[in-house]
Amino acid sequence: MGLAKGSLSIREAYGQAMAVTAPLGSVVSTTTAAIAYAGKAVVFATILALIGSALWIYTLTRYSSKIASAGGYYIYGASAWRSKTIAYYEAITEVVAYSALNAVNALAIYLLVETFLSMLNTSVPNIYLYLLIALGLIYPTLISFTTRIKNLLGQIVSISATLEVIMLYAMFIYAVATRGFDVSYLVPSGVSLNAIGIAMILTMVSISGAGASTYLGEESKLPRKTITLGMWLSLIIGGSSILAGTYALVALWNGSLLALQNSNQPLIQELFSFGLPIVMIGLIMSINSLLTSNIGTTVGSARVLFNLAREKVVHKTFEKTNKLNQPIVATLFIGLLSTIFAVVSIIATGSVENAFTEISVITSIFWLTGRIIDGFGVPVFYWRINALTIKDATIPLVATSINAAGVVLSLQAPDLFQSALLVGILGLATIWYLYKGRKGMAGTYVVDDNNELLTIDEYIERLKRKALAS
Repeated sequence: MGLAKGSLSIREAYGQAMAVTAPLGSVVSTTTAAIAYAGKAVVFATILALIGSALWIYTLTRYSSKIASAGGYYIYGASAWRSKTIAYYEAITEVVAYSALNAVNALAIYLLVETFLSMLNTSVPNIYLYLLIALGLIYPTLISFTTRIKNLLGQIVSISATLEVIMLYAMFIYAVATRGFDVSYLVPSGVSLNAIGIAMILTMVSISGAGASTYLGEESKLPRKTITLGMWLSLIIGGSSILAGTYALVALWNGSLLALQNSNQPLIQELFSFGLPIVMIGLIMSINSLLTSNIGTTVGSARVLFNLAREKVVHKTFEKTNKLNQPIVATLFIGLLSTIFAVVSIIATGSVENAFTEISVITSIFWLTGRIIDGFGVPVFYWRINALTIKDATIPLVATSINAAGVVLSLQAPDLFQSALLVGILGLATIWYLYKGRKGMAGTYVVDDNNELLTIDEYIERLKRKALAS
C-alpha cells in the first residue's frame, strides 16, 4: 500500500520533532547528566546548546527546504556526496543510533522508578522493574504500526509534548515567583571550559532532536515547507522549555551544589517537597516523555528501512505496509533490534546502570558521526545545484565543527564492551553491504512537492534548472 502520502500537516511534523526532542525526558536524563559536569553553570551551557542547536537546525533546513524523502538524513548525505556507499553506511548509523536510543530510554525508565522507590525507602522485586524496560520497548513498537501516522503524531505525541512544555514553564514561573530571577546562573563560574563543553554537547544532542521530522517527507503536504517549519517550531518551543526547566531545576534546589551534582534524579527529589501526588504526576509525565521519544525514533528508523527496501539495499519485506499505511515489518524489526541492544548490554555489563552508560556512548558515536557527514555536505550539495552562497558555505561548517569539537571533548576511548559492539555492528553492516547493499541503490529516492517518487538525479537536475532560471 505504501506510506500515507500527503496526509500530514505542520502539526504532525512538529509532533515528530518534539517526540525525539522530549523536553521533559531531556531535563530528567540529559540535564541531570550535564549537571554532574557543570553544576549550576548548566544553565549557561544550555544557552550555548540552544545557540548551537539553532545553527544545526539551520544546517538541516538547508537540505529540507530543497529535498524531501522517507529516508531522512541519509538522503541528505547522498544528495551531497553522491556515493551509495556513504548513503548506505549513514543509513546504518541512523538505524543503529535510534535503536540504541530506544534501549537507553527503556533503561532510563527502570532507573527513574528505582530512584523514586529508593526515596520512599521501599523496593519491589527486580522482575517488576524489568517489566518497565519491556514496556519501554514494546509499547512504542506496537503503537507505531497500529495507529495511523496522522493520529499518532497529531494527537498522541503532540499533545503529550505540549503538556511537557507546560510543566517545564510552570516550574520556571514558580521558581522566579518564589525565589526571584538569579542572573548568576546565566554566566559560568568556577567551572572549566571543558566541563561546560561536555554539558553543552549533552544538551545539544537532545535539543537537536528537532531534526527528526525529516523522515516524514513522503507523508507531508508541501513537504519542503512543512518539514522545515516543524523543525523550527520544535527548536523554539522544545528548546526554550528545556532551558526554562533547567533553570528551574537549579534554582529550586535546596541542598548544596555538591548534592545537586551527585543526585541521580534531582527533579524527582525536588518534587517531593510538593507532596506525593505532585511527585507521581512528575514521574508519570517523565516516563511518558521517554515512551514518546521512543515512538519518534521508531517512526523515523522504520522509514529508513522502508526506503532502503525500495532501493533494493535490504530485503523487500521491509517495504511491506499494513492497511494503516505503516511499515509494519520495518517497525517490528526496530523493536527487535532495540530489545537486542537492551538485553545484550545488561548481560554484558552486569547491571542496568552500567548498561545505560555503555549503550549511551554507542548512541552518541553513531548519531553524531552521521550528522557530521551531513553538515560538511551542505556546501557540496549547494554547489551541485548551482546555488552556493557564502551563508550556505559558512554556517553549516561552523555548526558541524561545533558538533565535531563536542565529540572530541565529550567522548572517551571506547572500553572493551563498546569496542566489541562497535566492531560487531560495523562488521555485520560491511558483510551485508558486500552481499547485497552494494548491488542496491542507496540514497536514490526522493519526492517532489506533490509527493511523487523520483530519483535524486532527476530531482537535482530540476534544482539546477531552477537555479539557472533565477
